[in-house]
Amino acid sequence: MADFAQQTCLNILYIQILLTLTIVRKDVLNEIILMGEKVMTAKRIVPISEKYEIPSRGKVYGDLDVPSEFTLRAMTTLEEKMRLAGQGLSTIPNLINACLMSPTDFDTSILKIFDLQFLMYKLRIVTYGPEYKLVVRCDNCGKENDVVVNLDDLPVKYAEDNYIEPFTVGPLPVSGDIITCRILSANDFIEIEKESKRILSKTPNYVGDPEFILTYRYKISTINGQEVLPFKLQEYIEKMHARDMRFFDSKYADLTENIGLDFEQVHVCTSCGSDIKYTLQVTDEFFRPKY
Repeated sequence: MADFAQQTCLNILYIQILLTLTIVRKDVLNEIILMGEKVMTAKRIVPISEKYEIPSRGKVYGDLDVPSEFTLRAMTTLEEKMRLAGQGLSTIPNLINACLMSPTDFDTSILKIFDLQFLMYKLRIVTYGPEYKLVVRCDNCGKENDVVVNLDDLPVKYAEDNYIEPFTVGPLPVSGDIITCRILSANDFIEIEKESKRILSKTPNYVGDPEFILTYRYKISTINGQEVLPFKLQEYIEKMHARDMRFFDSKYADLTENIGLDFEQVHVCTSCGSDIKYTLQVTDEFFRPKY
């Protein structure tokens, strides 16, 4: 009984430390997390920290020093406060950075989007567990089905050993051009968002969404082996034949969608028995599960 009381006191002390901290160095907080891992009981629902191999295996970053494995700890109230405050597209990399135990001093915003997305799902698992509740609608009978997805069971497609970036698309069917491309990182999307806002602030009457052209601009590295100045590249993209653009989109997707988590799901409708095919989406339940 004394041992049980002592264990309970340690658990309460650990929780109080996490809840009362407001400003703390990341390395100090990680030490506290490790201390908590030693005193928490073996009956806990989720682990305190876990090591994961990212889908790219660190193979798609050229000269950048990106490891193949990352260790994440569970979110605390501090990270939940950070998430709720929101910082646009930088919110997720900042959240993962705060919970990253190894490698140390690593900015996850340089990661390709499929690696960052993978770590976001793993952060959810290590914090709240793998059960993810959502509602999907049957196209056949209209019935809304309650679904529980085990996030640990999502298939992961890893980069092949011979994957090389930048990769080539082409020749395009109309122009005959050969384009080299790159997969976008979180930083790229952050810069695209910033530049889009600058364009709209300077050109209120801008037609369409600036991010549409900007995203292509960031994807393309060279045209026919030549680097192109940003304004010239934008002009090239705007004047692309629609058939060339469709061809580019299709081939780019073929090359980039074969790495990362597979979000395609099938659920049997509880009303009519039809297969409901859907793509897993992030809802409020993702980081705010109901108990």
